[in-house]
Amino acid sequence: MTSTHSPTAVDPVGLSGAALVLDVLQDEGVRHVFGNPGTTELPLIQQLASRRSLQYVLALQEASAVAMADGHARITGRPAFVNLHAAAGLGNGIGALTNAAAARVPLVVTAGQQDLRHLIHAPVLAGDLTGLARATVKWAHQVSTRTELGTALRQAFRMAMAPPTGPVFLSLPMNLLDEIGPAAPRITTIRYAAAAPTEDLAKLLHDTPHSSIALVYGDELARHAPAEGLALAEKLQAPVWGTGWPATNPFPTRHPLWRGYLPTHVPGIHETLSPYRLVISAGAQPFPLYYPYAPGPLLHERTTAVQITEDPSAPGRDTPIDLALHGQLQPTLSALLDVLPACAAATHTLPDPPQEAPAPSGLGLPSAAEALAATLPAHAIVVDEAPQAAPHIRAALDLRHANQYQWVAGGLGWAIPAAIGASLARGRGTVLCTIGDGAALYSPQALWTAAHLELPIAFVITNNSEYGVLKANWHQREPEPSRLLGMDLNQPAMDFVALSHSMGVPACRVESATDLTEALVRGYATHRPFLIDVHL
Repeated sequence: MTSTHSPTAVDPVGLSGAALVLDVLQDEGVRHVFGNPGTTELPLIQQLASRRSLQYVLALQEASAVAMADGHARITGRPAFVNLHAAAGLGNGIGALTNAAAARVPLVVTAGQQDLRHLIHAPVLAGDLTGLARATVKWAHQVSTRTELGTALRQAFRMAMAPPTGPVFLSLPMNLLDEIGPAAPRITTIRYAAAAPTEDLAKLLHDTPHSSIALVYGDELARHAPAEGLALAEKLQAPVWGTGWPATNPFPTRHPLWRGYLPTHVPGIHETLSPYRLVISAGAQPFPLYYPYAPGPLLHERTTAVQITEDPSAPGRDTPIDLALHGQLQPTLSALLDVLPACAAATHTLPDPPQEAPAPSGLGLPSAAEALAATLPAHAIVVDEAPQAAPHIRAALDLRHANQYQWVAGGLGWAIPAAIGASLARGRGTVLCTIGDGAALYSPQALWTAAHLELPIAFVITNNSEYGVLKANWHQREPEPSRLLGMDLNQPAMDFVALSHSMGVPACRVESATDLTEALVRGYATHRPFLIDVHL
């Protein structure tokens, strides 16, 4: 007797794996699916075509899809969902995944795997997807049966949000997306409200003169307890620094207690904080180091260091800590505020914040930053990946709220797609994306997605036709080099205006602060994407 082959295993009751995935996404509050489709993802894309409540955000390359989701999750505080194409697509997205991991951004990343029934034959596009992803995520798993699919998805969302937050990965074999099976388990609601004991810290604060206390706030505070962090600073009248390599701003930048961001090298951090007897850091990585290496100690020997974080492995990682409080920042800081005396408000005078030097004539980084700040619409998000311009941009911006400014966590190519995710997270909100010319060349294809969705994003390229940060580092190592290899981007020069037009985004080039200001005002008025090539 001859049987008819069917590509799917069918139960009389149930739903397809692809339909289950979309049911879970809607149940978990997901509204956007970021991705680039391929054959192994077709079952999911076909189901998605009939779901009006879920918007598919098409990226032209997988790293852009991950960075879009990264930008979205940073603003919502909830896991964003990404669907990549097989081993090659996941490989393309790994660089962006390292950024999300470094910034502790909650993502649920999936990639289509080939049909389990012919993996033994090593078909094209198959691969060890979990092995490829594992170094960049908190948890990686390949679903092996249709029955476990719902359980794996629920666990992925829980793991992404479990402290410390971060990306997770699921490999989804194509045949399981077609196969009929049971619905997902019901959602598990978890409330995180565990406060660390604050008695020892309260005693330290009581015994330390307020003029000798400094606060260092990280991304964890910016996202989970910005109001409590502001209240603590004002109650102690203590100066506040952000971490040297921030993913976001933890404090209003025009507040008189704000002192800016710490350096990213040991001597600078030591010099900045050595006048203080008590340094309290709130967040998992208060003292990230970058370049160049220098020996410690990071803090002065007479300084008492306290760290509050939800990550139990964080205290002592950057520098020895005298008192570590492991708990959720919001309830911990609330409990601390409750026991501090109301009269703790300052009895000393704080120094004035540092002033920027007058901007030179012409269009340099200071004058460009001032134009960006002066024209920034209220409540706009700033997504920044302009390494040389960043200090000037940060100094110029008047950010009224924490988490309003976003910075790249490591690898380049993040900002243009991240701005798209941030705009969607704000319901098509206005975003200023500042990016260096070198960084802009990693993901220019994301401009097409901004044009396709007609998002109100200002893309501003600070164009000096070189890798300026690398040149500066080169000069540190060799003050008078005979040759700077691979540092210039001017033979031929990049035509960002033509590139932007090819992606459907109106663009212009400016060479003066006045022209930049006028171009920004015109561009924001369109409520559509636009690009400005700022020739420095």
